[in-house]
Amino acid sequence: MVFAQKRLLFCTTLFVSPVALCAADTLVVTAAPAETATTPTSGYNATTSQGAMKTDRPLALTAQAVSVVTRQQMEDQGATDVNQALSYTAGAFTNFAGAASRYDTVSLRGFHGGDVDNIFLDGLRLMSDPGSYNILQVDPWFLERIDVIKGPSSALYGQTVPGGLVMESSKRPQFSQQGHFRASAGNHNSTSTSFDYTDAINEQWAFRLTGLSRHSDTQYDHTREEKYALSPSLLWQPDEDTSLLLRAYLQKDPSGGYHGAVPGDGSITEHNGRKLSTGFYDGDSSLDQFKRREQIYSYEFAHRFNDTWAFRSNASYAHSNVDLDQVYQIGWDTADADRLNRYYSGSRSSLDAFALDNQLEADFATGELAHKVVLGAEYHQYKNDLYEASGNASQLNARTGEALGPQPDYDFSRSQRRYYQTGVYLQDEMSWQQWHLDLSGRYDRIVSQTENDATADKHRRQDDHLSGRAALLYAFANGVSPYVSYSQAITPQSLSDINGNLLQPTTSEQYETGVKYQPPGTSDLYSAAVYDLTQKDVGNRVVKESYYDPAGKVHSQGLELEAHHQWTPRLSTLASYTLNHVRYKDAVDGNDGHTPYVTPNSMASFWGKYQFAWGVSAGAGVRYIGKQWADNENTTRLPSVTLFDASVRADLGVWNPSLKGAFVQLNATNLTDRHYVAACYGTGYCYWGAERSVMATVGYDF
Repeated sequence: MVFAQKRLLFCTTLFVSPVALCAADTLVVTAAPAETATTPTSGYNATTSQGAMKTDRPLALTAQAVSVVTRQQMEDQGATDVNQALSYTAGAFTNFAGAASRYDTVSLRGFHGGDVDNIFLDGLRLMSDPGSYNILQVDPWFLERIDVIKGPSSALYGQTVPGGLVMESSKRPQFSQQGHFRASAGNHNSTSTSFDYTDAINEQWAFRLTGLSRHSDTQYDHTREEKYALSPSLLWQPDEDTSLLLRAYLQKDPSGGYHGAVPGDGSITEHNGRKLSTGFYDGDSSLDQFKRREQIYSYEFAHRFNDTWAFRSNASYAHSNVDLDQVYQIGWDTADADRLNRYYSGSRSSLDAFALDNQLEADFATGELAHKVVLGAEYHQYKNDLYEASGNASQLNARTGEALGPQPDYDFSRSQRRYYQTGVYLQDEMSWQQWHLDLSGRYDRIVSQTENDATADKHRRQDDHLSGRAALLYAFANGVSPYVSYSQAITPQSLSDINGNLLQPTTSEQYETGVKYQPPGTSDLYSAAVYDLTQKDVGNRVVKESYYDPAGKVHSQGLELEAHHQWTPRLSTLASYTLNHVRYKDAVDGNDGHTPYVTPNSMASFWGKYQFAWGVSAGAGVRYIGKQWADNENTTRLPSVTLFDASVRADLGVWNPSLKGAFVQLNATNLTDRHYVAACYGTGYCYWGAERSVMATVGYDF
């Protein structure tokens, strides 16, 4: 502990964290504690992360590309979902679902894992079933930070998407009173209210209660979004070596909005002399629904026995029910240019999932070589009971919006999907002078089972897999840290082949080299990474029938640049650039050498915020998304698009002391209201990008 002692003639109040002690003639000020991955973030810069190593590690000394989105960045940019929160992150493409916000869809380094299978929460995989519509989602209002760990991470996490993972970190209880309230309104009749309050109960206990309500008509005709979420948490910390955190996340979506696509012929190009509108709705408003109820209960326990040994245990249980009925287009009718053929999918599903991660950590030295060794054991499982139906639906007159005939009756059938993953892993973080060497290895057993009551078909697959990671970094005294790394990943395929047989997991390996620069005495961070990533045994998803076709290998090479800089106390900037070269290799479907869809060839972004006088601050950003192919056959290409965002905030307490803590804020995304196709899953299924969104917020912080 560092402290200063000074005799004063009077008692002065100082806003110093965490402690300022004032006596009659003596002032003692303690230094702020060192930042960790679990302490609240400040500004746009984070200096540590747990996501890459499962231990607190300075980002500048982590031999892997890692990006962090802080709480302040989410607030300033007005992010209402994780996709928006990551839109200024190098290597992350979150725009491919367009204006749909039902799921968090993140593609990293050209890989998106069935859209939703790369999201983690508080150190554990968010236990969704990517082979169904039962997908869990956490609103960014409940998050303190989001760490994006790029590249294969199976050596620590087992099942992962090769491009990387998104680690969401929830807000934690604090031993000091904090309160936050927000009320917002915007276009598409969108409204929301949210609150967040934390305080100490006594010296050992603290609590936090966070809640949200959101309503919107969305940009699509005949659709609404409605969401309610609540998260209570309780922290017990009897001493500096022991802590137990209990947390719950409860969310109800009575209406999950729209998640549909339009044909490329009618969006990329004109069809029959015109394009479909960006609010085009191809469903049946009397039938369509998406209702989701999710519950996540978790604990985090940590205890340090002495200077050498420590133990951590994290676990979560999730339960989710989803009711879906959706009618959607499957292409133009060849006999009538105004008619769209449609298909129906219906699902009633109940998901129960459990995840556990136990870690034993040892800090010791062998001579001059320091070690931080982690021995861990993980277990994941889920059971998803499904009641589903599908079949052709009535046609739609796309010009008038009229359904042509009634919908037929559909026969529902029951099935069940089960998944089990057991893994043990060992990691050794070694350091000697300026050298840092990381070695890790893991063994996984992955079991997948499907059972269909209607056909009595049963399929089971078991895979045993070894994965590893090695990385070497040298930290120069001037803040420059070059590194090299090698890593592997295993990714079970969520769907079967056309015959119902479970496909073998894909395997991946990556070589990465890069450099990080953190100027001494600052939290600024500049990073550059070059990678070469290959995924084997890839399957392409057939959207309508929901199965995989074998595709071969995918080879991804790229460059990522990122800079977080605090120029002055008033000016902060974020900048990123991504160059991505993705190709099919040894393809079995005739697409050898082609680029997969949902992979822009380049991306760039810049965001700047300036604090003016009189409590006014303004932020402005630009996002560039390069060209991408609409189909794996590479017959149709989507043009690049440049989007602009902005925000302005006024702190009312600067103008009137009685309003201290109150503020008003205005956010706008896609400021110029650019109409564009965000991405396509083949030329038959393209997503319109989000229209201009304007949101006004009144807030109070205390």
